[in-house]
Amino acid sequence: MIKLPKIALIVLCLTAFCVSAVNNPVGEARKTNAADFFRHPQKSENYNEMWSYVFILDNGTKIYVNYTWMYVPTQGFKIGTDFSVWNFKGKSYSVGRQYPTDRFVENKNANSISINNDDYLMEKLPGVGHRILFSANKNGRKFLDLTFTSAVNGQVQGDGVFSVDGAKFGLFVHIPYGRVKGRLGIGEDTVEVQGYGYMDHAWQTEKPAEMATRMITFSMPSSKSFIAGRISVTKNGEPFGYAINHLESSSGIIYASSVLEDEKKYSPKKFPKNLAFVWNNPAIAPLKFEAKAQETFSILSNFDGFLERNAVKLALGELLYKRGRSVTEYGKLDWVIAGF
Repeated sequence: MIKLPKIALIVLCLTAFCVSAVNNPVGEARKTNAADFFRHPQKSENYNEMWSYVFILDNGTKIYVNYTWMYVPTQGFKIGTDFSVWNFKGKSYSVGRQYPTDRFVENKNANSISINNDDYLMEKLPGVGHRILFSANKNGRKFLDLTFTSAVNGQVQGDGVFSVDGAKFGLFVHIPYGRVKGRLGIGEDTVEVQGYGYMDHAWQTEKPAEMATRMITFSMPSSKSFIAGRISVTKNGEPFGYAINHLESSSGIIYASSVLEDEKKYSPKKFPKNLAFVWNNPAIAPLKFEAKAQETFSILSNFDGFLERNAVKLALGELLYKRGRSVTEYGKLDWVIAGF
């Protein structure tokens, strides 16, 4: 074996862009359960965990909710709650709040999570009957109370833990698709709504910006056949995460073997104009879509004051969300591309 000088190894590494080492979870595919739903505390200063919901209502309104356990520099661990709604009677709204961690209460007997004395709830295990409540009065009242009236079973591979350059990333797609019904309120204007929803849950031992430059969440408005999940892309263009390929008679977990833009390996230095996920199962056609955003949203807009915004920026980065709907060969695709 020929031994190369250290400087030559460095040059080779830079030339090859130091491809990220990604290892998928080990174990059999299974349904998600109560242990997956509750918090997964990790011994890491940069540990963060997020429960995320996407709701696409029949009237064209889109709603996004995140409940987050995160580390904020100089402040320690905090609970973040954020809500944004697009096209509610032609207007868009957002709100975010922070709380100390003792306001985050898990009731494992009742299978529920409460934040700030029930201002925010995740009630019952993800599935039929799972309820999400968001109630905040900041720059005007924002209110959401939705319950899943149907739900496709969530799935995960083994323990759901990916290894990305030595850091850990856990992902659980709890509800790839489900019909929802309830109420949405802005100010005193509260209306009955219905539509469909997607819910997943992720934790990681490193800052999001260090593990992934782009995070793509996608779902489809069909209960019979669809692809839904979350795929992230490292700085070097390597994908991790998974999706659920659901057919009328069966569902299965699939991984992206590559992510392409214009039929070439996607470089996540910029937000993409189009994307294609090539799956590890060659029998499943690539999921291709145009990434033309209907909305661009910054998470920092939910935080008041220069110091608070910069503390969150240090913790999570300048996180932007581009959101849209595209037509694919599988049908309509609702997507969120987050990045720094």
